[in-house]
Amino acid sequence: MKSKLSVALLWILVFLLGCISGAVSHYLYQEHLKTAIQANTPKFKDLINGMARELKLDTKQQEALREIFGQTRQQVHSLNQEFKPQYETLNEQYKPRFEGIRDESDSKIRQILRDDQKPLFEAFLKKVHAAPSPQPKQPSALR
Repeated sequence: MKSKLSVALLWILVFLLGCISGAVSHYLYQEHLKTAIQANTPKFKDLINGMARELKLDTKQQEALREIFGQTRQQVHSLNQEFKPQYETLNEQYKPRFEGIRDESDSKIRQILRDDQKPLFEAFLKKVHAAPSPQPKQPSALR
């Protein structure tokens, strides 16, 4: 009787340890992905490099641009997390708030530009703002 109980307890212990190690591994993997995506997104780097070329930004301006984009990315991520469970309110509330974040970012960028760069930036904005605003991904059941 004692050995059956020991075997059962051992199986439960092994199962619990497996669950714990799986949960910790999953969490660490998700954090790694999030960091890698934020740091190495080709779109992000391409946008900064493209703006630097088109606007003829110096090194100091490029660093300021990276900082502004990083802040904007965090704000948009927070907005997406806020709206994640509320897909029915996307058009009414999400778009104006997203555009507010985008407009604030554009204002910050204008502040780091020289006067000769501002018309180039406005032309760049016309191209970028013509593209549709991003929306948080909806579950397939709601599409």
